[in-house]
Amino acid sequence: MMDLVICGAIIVDHDMIEKVIASCPSYPFSKKYILFDGAPSDVGDLRRESYLAYTHYIEKKYPEFRVVRFTENVYFREMINCITSLSEAKRIFVVQDDVLCHDMDLQLIEKQMNKIEDINILCFPHKEIGYEGDHWFKPFDDTFPLPFIKCHGWSERVFIFDRIKMRDLTSELPSKGRTAKFVEAIYHKAMLSAQWSRSTDDEKELYWKQWGCYFHHDIHHTHLVGKRSVK
Repeated sequence: MMDLVICGAIIVDHDMIEKVIASCPSYPFSKKYILFDGAPSDVGDLRRESYLAYTHYIEKKYPEFRVVRFTENVYFREMINCITSLSEAKRIFVVQDDVLCHDMDLQLIEKQMNKIEDINILCFPHKEIGYEGDHWFKPFDDTFPLPFIKCHGWSERVFIFDRIKMRDLTSELPSKGRTAKFVEAIYHKAMLSAQWSRSTDDEKELYWKQWGCYFHHDIHHTHLVGKRSVK
């Protein structure tokens, strides 16, 4: 059982989210949600009213989605924490409102995920990630013949997560600065720390076990880079 969640926020291009919805995989989701973050405190009244009208327009156009509006600017981490309590699904497929999903057979992916006991997060990067990785992804094992790569670090633009595990992570892990706003930033900050550079591979994998994150080797996403800076 899986729910679909699209995470939205104030944005210049109001048509972008419709492209995002159209790109979502064909799959019998149990429930569908659109989460709209609250406008930042420095946004003017006119822009705030325009954003609210936009959220109502999307709600009316897509009645198959349950729309959840946040009255305050809570950022992505709190939105995810909220949906882990609101949803009852085992897994949740999340797409941000300025990202296009590439073609995928989500039912097949779900079956493949069921074959891996320690998978809690499966993300779909914006590009092919080589064996050496990059600043965000550090692969360290594979699941051949399955197309999932075990890695340190992950991306929250398009990903599937285990609802209960994510609820625990967002409730318990450090929350300060960027880690208070974005879930992926928690792992990334750990990877940049002096302690990480001193850690052995076994110690790093022990940290990984609380996350259980993988990326899909073959399926990616396109980032539309929605502009947020509007007042």
